[in-house]
Amino acid sequence: MEAQNLKEDAKDVFNHASDYAETFYKLNLIRFTKKVSDVASGVVNFVLIFFISLCILLFISFAGAWWLGDVTNNRALGFLLIAGFYLLIVFALVLMRKKIISPFIRNTFIRKIYEEKDQVIRGS
Repeated sequence: MEAQNLKEDAKDVFNHASDYAETFYKLNLIRFTKKVSDVASGVVNFVLIFFISLCILLFISFAGAWWLGDVTNNRALGFLLIAGFYLLIVFALVLMRKKIISPFIRNTFIRKIYEEKDQVIRGS
């Protein structure tokens, strides 16, 4: 009789363990799906904002180059001045990439990755 109870208890433990494993698998699948959907929506938002901003910048640059060309009475010089301005910006970004830009991007990614863990710890 005692062996029968032990056998039933072992069966119960096995059933609970398999239920736990299945629940754990489903929970991690849901977490993974949430992370993937967060990343995908972030990428789509970034791409949309980037291309819209690029179009706006392009038209503003053309307008500024045209205006500078009218001011200097040389349209080519206006476009050259705008190109020089962008060249200065690129040069400044290259100089700042290791000390400012790379740490900012790295910290942003790390913060985004650990954002969910902070919410779980805080209970919100």
